[in-house]
Amino acid sequence: MMKSFQLSYFQLLCLLTAALLECKAETERPCKQVYQLNIRHLHGDSMSISCQTTPHPLESLTVKLRSIIPLKDILNYPDTSSASEHQRWSVRNDAGNVTFDLKDIRSSDGGLYDCQVYKDQDCLHSTRFNLSVIMCETLNSVHATLNSSVLLPCSEHPLQNRTEQVTWKVVSGHQLTDVNQYRAPYKPSSSTEKPPDPLYERARQLKNGSLLIRNAVHTDELWYRCRVNGKTCYEIKLVMKAETERPCKQVYQLNISHLHGDSMSISCQTTTHPLESLTVKLRSIIPLKDILNYPDTSSASEHQRWSVRNDAGNVIFDLKDIRSSDGGFYDCQVYKDQDCLHTTRFNLSIIMCKTLNSVHATLNSSVLLPCSEHPLHNRTEQVTWKVVSGHQSTDINQYRAPYKPSSSTEKPPDPLYERARQLKNGSLLVRNAGHTDELLYRCRVNEKTCYEIKLVIKDDKTFYSTILETLSTTLLSTTDAPTPAADNTAGQTEGNNHEESETVTANLTVVVMTTVVSLCVLISLTICVILYFKKRRRKTNSQTELNCWSTIYYSNISGGVNGLFYSLDEHNT
Repeated sequence: MMKSFQLSYFQLLCLLTAALLECKAETERPCKQVYQLNIRHLHGDSMSISCQTTPHPLESLTVKLRSIIPLKDILNYPDTSSASEHQRWSVRNDAGNVTFDLKDIRSSDGGLYDCQVYKDQDCLHSTRFNLSVIMCETLNSVHATLNSSVLLPCSEHPLQNRTEQVTWKVVSGHQLTDVNQYRAPYKPSSSTEKPPDPLYERARQLKNGSLLIRNAVHTDELWYRCRVNGKTCYEIKLVMKAETERPCKQVYQLNISHLHGDSMSISCQTTTHPLESLTVKLRSIIPLKDILNYPDTSSASEHQRWSVRNDAGNVIFDLKDIRSSDGGFYDCQVYKDQDCLHTTRFNLSIIMCKTLNSVHATLNSSVLLPCSEHPLHNRTEQVTWKVVSGHQSTDINQYRAPYKPSSSTEKPPDPLYERARQLKNGSLLVRNAGHTDELLYRCRVNEKTCYEIKLVIKDDKTFYSTILETLSTTLLSTTDAPTPAADNTAGQTEGNNHEESETVTANLTVVVMTTVVSLCVLISLTICVILYFKKRRRKTNSQTELNCWSTIYYSNISGGVNGLFYSLDEHNT
C-alpha cells in the first residue's frame, strides 16, 4: 500500500514538473526596448537594415520579421518556411550586426515592420521601421525606327552634363537588370537569320546621363530606368515603329575654298531644337559614303577629324587638318524625329600650298626661311608659320621636336619656338639650326595663299660637297647626251663597270676641283692686272699736273696802267 502510494506520488511530481517546463517553454519574455526608424528607398532598388548588434553567432539566435499592417510573419530565422512567398527577404550576420536584406523593392513593400532578436527565450532587441517606397517619375515614351539610333534622356531637360553617377537598368516585370548585363530573348524567324548584337554592345551612356542605343531592334522595345541618386529616378519606354523617314525637299548649295592643312566650320541648319533631340547626317556624294551620323558617331571612326556641335542655335560641322582627299561634294541633313528639317549641299575645294625651293643650312648657323618667292617688301597681312609632320600641322610657337640624346650628359637643344623669330616681311629666322629643325615648314599669308618650304641641315663637309656636286652636275649637263644605243650598252654592263664608275667619279671630282682652283687663280690675276693699270694711270696724271705750271707776272706800266704778262714755260722731263 505504502509502495503504491510512493509510486503515484513520484508520478504526480514528474507530471507537475513537466507541466511547469512546458509552460516556461511557451512563455517568451517580451521585448521591452523598441527603436523606430523611418526608411525611404527607390522603387526597384535594394536595401539593408541592421536589427541588432550582438556578439552571439547567428545560428544561436532566433530572428523574427513581421509586418504590422496587415499583421503577418515575413521571416522567422532559422525556420524560413514561412518566407516562401517572401524570397526577396533574407537575414545575415555582418560583423556582429543582424541585418535584413530586401531586393527589388516594390510599391507593396511599403509599411511598418517589427524586427525582433531572441537568445533562447530572452528578447534581446526589437526594432520597428517604416519603409516608404519612392516611385520613379515616368517620362514620355521615345519612338524609334528599326536600325536607327535613339537617345533615352535621364531627365525632363537633359541639356547639361551630370556630376552625379547615373545607372541604367532594364525593367522586365518586377525584375531589374543592369543594361551592361541584359540579354534579350531572341527567336529567329529562320535558321539563316543572324541574331542582333546584344544591347550592352550597342548602348553607351553620355556625359549628360542619357543612354544612346545604336541600331535599335524590336527586342529593345522595353522599359528603361535611370537612377540619378538615392531619391531620384526616371522610367521611360522605348517604342519601335516602322521607318517612314520624310526626304529633304529644300537643298541649298555652297562653294567653299580652304587651304590644305587648314581647319573649317560650316553651318548646316539654324534651329531652336537642342542638338541631342536631332539626327544630323553628313555624307560625301562622290563617292557616296557616310561621313558622320549624329548621335551615332561610330561610323566616323576613320573620320575623327569631323565633328558636330550646336553654336547658339546653329548646327555646325567642324573639320580640322584639311587634306587634299577631303575635296568634293557633301550633303548635310538635319532630322527631327522622322522629319527632315533642312539639307545643305556644299562643294569643298582644297587650295594647295605652293612649294618653294629647299633651304640648305649648316649646323649651328642662322637660316632665313622666306614666305614668298620674292620676299623683298614688308607684309601688311598677318603671316602664320606652322611645322608640318605628316598630315598634322603644329603652330611654330607650340612645336616641340622629339629628342633622343646620344648620351646621358648631352644637353638638349633649345626648343624651336625660342630660336625662331618672324621678320616684318613674313620670313622666319631660325638661330642655331640643329638636325631636329630639318622639317617641312608652312607659312600662311591669307585665306588663299600659303607656301611650303623644306629646311635641310648639313655639316660643313657635307655642305661644301653639295656645292661641288651641284657644280659637277651643271658641267655634266652641258655635255652631249648619250645615244640610245649607248644607253642600252650601259644598261647591260652596269653591274660589270661598278669599279670604273667609281674611278670616273673620283677623276671627275679632281677635275672639278682643279677647274675651280684654276678659275679662282685666273680671276685673281685678272683683278690684279686691272688694279695695276688703274693705279699707274692715276700716277701719270698726277705728274703731268705738277710739271705743267703757269707763271703770271704783274708789272706796273708807266702812266698808271697795269699790264698783264703771261708767260708759259713748259719743261719736258
